Amino acid sequence: MDDIGTQTKFAESLKLPFPLLADPKGEAAEAYGVKNGNLPNRATFVIDGEGKVLKVIEGRDAVDPTAALEACPVHKPKKS
Repeated sequence: MDDIGTQTKFAESLKLPFPLLADPKGEAAEAYGVKNGNLPNRATFVIDGEGKVLKVIEGRDAVDPTAALEACPVHKPKKS
Protein backbone atom coordinates (compact mmCIF):
# COMPACT_ATOMS: atom_id res chain seq x y z
CA MET A 1 0.00 0.00 0.00
CA ASP A 2 3.02 2.23 -0.58
CA ASP A 3 3.19 5.07 -3.07
CA ILE A 4 5.09 4.83 -6.38
CA GLY A 5 8.21 6.56 -5.04
CA THR A 6 8.54 4.13 -2.14
CA GLN A 7 7.91 1.12 -4.38
CA THR A 8 10.45 2.33 -6.93
CA LYS A 9 13.15 2.75 -4.28
CA PHE A 10 12.35 -0.68 -2.80
CA ALA A 11 12.50 -2.36 -6.24
CA GLU A 12 15.81 -0.65 -6.98
CA SER A 13 17.27 -1.72 -3.61
CA LEU A 14 16.47 -5.36 -4.46
CA LYS A 15 17.51 -4.93 -8.12
CA LEU A 16 14.15 -6.35 -9.21
CA PRO A 17 13.69 -6.95 -12.95
CA PHE A 18 9.92 -6.53 -12.61
CA PRO A 19 7.65 -3.69 -11.46
CA LEU A 20 5.97 -3.41 -8.07
CA LEU A 21 2.42 -2.17 -7.73
CA ALA A 22 1.85 1.11 -5.91
CA ASP A 23 -1.43 0.86 -4.00
CA PRO A 24 -1.69 3.85 -1.63
CA LYS A 25 -5.49 3.55 -1.34
CA GLY A 26 -5.29 -0.18 -0.57
CA GLU A 27 -7.69 -1.12 -3.37
CA ALA A 28 -5.53 -3.93 -4.77
CA ALA A 29 -4.70 -5.18 -1.26
CA GLU A 30 -8.43 -5.34 -0.53
CA ALA A 31 -9.20 -7.09 -3.83
CA TYR A 32 -6.50 -9.72 -3.29
CA GLY A 33 -7.45 -10.32 0.33
CA VAL A 34 -4.23 -9.11 1.94
CA LYS A 35 -5.45 -5.85 3.49
CA ASN A 36 -5.08 -5.98 7.26
CA GLY A 37 -6.48 -2.73 8.63
CA ASN A 38 -4.31 0.16 7.43
CA LEU A 39 -1.47 -2.15 6.39
CA PRO A 40 -1.28 -5.07 3.99
CA ASN A 41 0.06 -8.50 4.86
CA ARG A 42 3.29 -8.92 2.91
CA ALA A 43 2.58 -10.85 -0.28
CA THR A 44 3.91 -11.18 -3.80
CA PHE A 45 1.53 -12.17 -6.57
CA VAL A 46 2.89 -13.38 -9.91
CA ILE A 47 0.20 -12.50 -12.45
CA ASP A 48 0.30 -13.38 -16.15
CA GLY A 49 -0.63 -11.05 -19.00
CA GLU A 50 -4.26 -12.14 -18.84
CA GLY A 51 -4.71 -11.45 -15.12
CA LYS A 52 -4.39 -15.07 -13.92
CA VAL A 53 -2.57 -15.44 -10.58
CA LEU A 54 0.23 -17.94 -11.19
CA LYS A 55 1.75 -17.94 -7.71
CA VAL A 56 1.30 -16.27 -4.32
CA ILE A 57 4.28 -15.86 -2.00
CA GLU A 58 3.49 -14.66 1.50
CA GLY A 59 5.23 -13.48 4.65
CA ARG A 60 8.99 -13.05 4.83
CA ASP A 61 9.42 -15.10 1.64
CA ALA A 62 7.63 -12.35 -0.28
CA VAL A 63 10.64 -10.03 0.09
CA ASP A 64 13.04 -12.39 -1.71
CA PRO A 65 12.34 -12.14 -5.47
CA THR A 66 13.68 -15.65 -6.22
CA ALA A 67 10.34 -17.48 -6.00
CA ALA A 68 8.57 -14.81 -8.05
CA LEU A 69 11.21 -15.00 -10.78
CA GLU A 70 11.01 -18.79 -10.84
CA ALA A 71 7.21 -18.62 -11.23
CA CYS A 72 7.26 -15.92 -13.90
CA PRO A 73 7.25 -17.34 -17.45
CA VAL A 74 8.76 -14.12 -18.82
CA HIS A 75 11.90 -14.54 -16.70
CA LYS A 76 12.38 -18.30 -17.09
CA PRO A 77 15.56 -19.18 -18.96
CA LYS A 78 15.00 -20.31 -22.53
CA LYS A 79 15.81 -23.98 -23.18
CA SER A 80 18.42 -24.55 -25.87
